[in-house]
Amino acid sequence: MGNDWNVALEQRADLTTARGSREAVAESVRRGADLRLYMTTELYEETLYFQQTYAGLGDEFAGLMSHHHSYDHRGDNAKQPYLSLFKYDSFGTYSHIKWMLGDETIDEGKTYPYGVYRWFVCDRWSVVYEHDAEGRPIRGSLDELAEHARLGRSIRVGVKNLFGIQGGLDDGPEHISFLTTMQPMIQGGQVRSNCDAVLLGAPKWPFTWDDGVHFSMMRPSTSGEITCYLAEPGKMPFERIVPRRAMVWMVADIA
Repeated sequence: MGNDWNVALEQRADLTTARGSREAVAESVRRGADLRLYMTTELYEETLYFQQTYAGLGDEFAGLMSHHHSYDHRGDNAKQPYLSLFKYDSFGTYSHIKWMLGDETIDEGKTYPYGVYRWFVCDRWSVVYEHDAEGRPIRGSLDELAEHARLGRSIRVGVKNLFGIQGGLDDGPEHISFLTTMQPMIQGGQVRSNCDAVLLGAPKWPFTWDDGVHFSMMRPSTSGEITCYLAEPGKMPFERIVPRRAMVWMVADIA
């Protein structure tokens, strides 16, 4: 635990492992760890901060950038700002959809020969409360979670089998997706919290945005309900649904 970023996996340009392992990253992400990716090219270096994470079974993991705003478009300055939706995993192919003004979308996903892939994790989160899809407690204390909200602590939520809610499915491969929250509320004996923008992929592994992606605003609750507005990029308006999912609520050890 702690507020340190540690290398859990480093890959060479051919994606062979220089140190660490895919399993180590996936295990950390399943525990709720934050995830970042450092990469090099001939022209620049960059580090990606993922607002959302995904972990399945074994060595399955991905980092999602749910509200990246871009300044360039195909080598030129962008005439207008636009939203980029990214998904990265350890296989060298990234999924990228550009959602432009005017509700136009462009699929820019591809395989890119980066020089170094260095996956960092930060294990700074502890489980405070876990419940099933009906809101029944599994472990931890709802009262303790509420008290952390009153004290201004950072809270995040892991939603089990999140992918598939856009089609009313809950029978996809086992996975958990951790979401950043920004507005915890205590009401009616429950804790709920608005999330950053959330991406929903296909209930399968491996998945790409070619398999379907939805952009969502959602508010999970310890009741098991998720108030959710979602839309396919380029296909407005949003649809409102209220699915149920099992969840894990976590608090940062260091704010």
